[in-house]
Amino acid sequence: DAWAQALVLLLIVAGAGLGLAVQSAAGRVRLAARGVSIWAGALILLSLASALRSPVPAYALPAWAAAAAGLWLIAAATLLDADDRVRVEQAVRVAAWVLTLLAFYQRLHGDARPAAAFPNQNVFAGAILLLLPFAVRRRDPLLVVGLLCALWWTRSVGAWLGLAVALMLSRRAVGSIAAWAGALAGSIGLVAAYAKLESAETLHRWAWWAAAWRMGYSAPLLGLGPGSFAYALPAYVPAGSGLSTLYAHQHFLEIFAERGGPYLILWVGGLAALLWRARPGLRVGLVAALVHGLVDYPLSIPGVFWLFCLSAGWTLPESDESAAVRGGWRISVAATALAAAAALGFWIERGWRAERLRARAVDDFALGAPARQVAVELAESERLRPHPETARFSAELALSRAAVGDEPGRRLVEAVAELESAAALDPYRASNWILLEEVYRRLGRPADAADARRRGARTCPSLRAGLS
Repeated sequence: DAWAQALVLLLIVAGAGLGLAVQSAAGRVRLAARGVSIWAGALILLSLASALRSPVPAYALPAWAAAAAGLWLIAAATLLDADDRVRVEQAVRVAAWVLTLLAFYQRLHGDARPAAAFPNQNVFAGAILLLLPFAVRRRDPLLVVGLLCALWWTRSVGAWLGLAVALMLSRRAVGSIAAWAGALAGSIGLVAAYAKLESAETLHRWAWWAAAWRMGYSAPLLGLGPGSFAYALPAYVPAGSGLSTLYAHQHFLEIFAERGGPYLILWVGGLAALLWRARPGLRVGLVAALVHGLVDYPLSIPGVFWLFCLSAGWTLPESDESAAVRGGWRISVAATALAAAAALGFWIERGWRAERLRARAVDDFALGAPARQVAVELAESERLRPHPETARFSAELALSRAAVGDEPGRRLVEAVAELESAAALDPYRASNWILLEEVYRRLGRPADAADARRRGARTCPSLRAGLS
């Protein structure tokens, strides 16, 4: 949910900015562990470069912000002492109970595969894998049983395989009974996976993984931008294949496709170092989630990714590093921290307002609001944050006004401008180019229509038929 995501990001930015400002004014700033801070910072900067160079920046920049918040959590966890960690674990435990009770409620009301508050059951299963270790550490067996019931109901083969692998690899930490239970679950999961080898969902995964590899290979340094997989996919699968999906269903291939090889190497290397040094009991959820991520996409969902990053931060000890802020620098550093937080918060809030205005315009149009009112809302949304969906709907609105005789020539010119914007912001959407070609022909500009078709064919295989 965009509203919830924006709210979480605003809280993180406000909390970080205010905390840094208060500590600066007091004369000493606590620092996250140096190594993990450098690692997380490098990942954030690499993915920002990827987002800025993305063919679909309107989708890539918000996805970058969500991922950056998770990476920040890994480093920020080292600022928490033992008491702080207990409080955070209690908060996570409460959230786990809410999700578990919601799943039971859905089950009792006829939903055979409850997803709680998540988009689908596999994402919920990914969250459960990360919540289970918190429930164990809080010594809440009833919650553990509830989460396992919910996991069973999701019927996520990948999640059960992930849990099985994690338990078997952590035999000393979890005990022989849990390890053997993991082995049994893994055996059952393998049988279930084998039964699905010829299913459509498995065959589609092979195609998505191959497409993700081709994406990464086409842009090996920076990828196509965070969150770009779904939008770029039509350019990397056969035309008319019907292989649309939002995610690659394979965490590491999706990282390669969207952020490039250097990011993937740095991400995998850092995770390997964290897992190698971590106590076995703290690795269970992370290993389970990563194995699950080999065949599904829970780590592509911001909420699950944040929980994964928090779990990764939990493997690190508390940092004892700090820096003194002397004399007149105190006010300057504090003011800079607040200004940076305000600027970032303003950027997040503008994106949220733009999305709300676009949604309101769509609703108003469906309810029969005057076209002029809808056009004003769309223009304000586009002013706040250019977006291909806003431009596309603005073009469709202009065409509908032309169809009823509202200054047809002017509206067709407006539609061309909006469609050019939509195609520039999302060059992979074939219907934008098709509509742009059609409007150019209606304006009596066949050369521009042919040029639109040629430009669209560069990124949309379905438009290449008939081109010389």
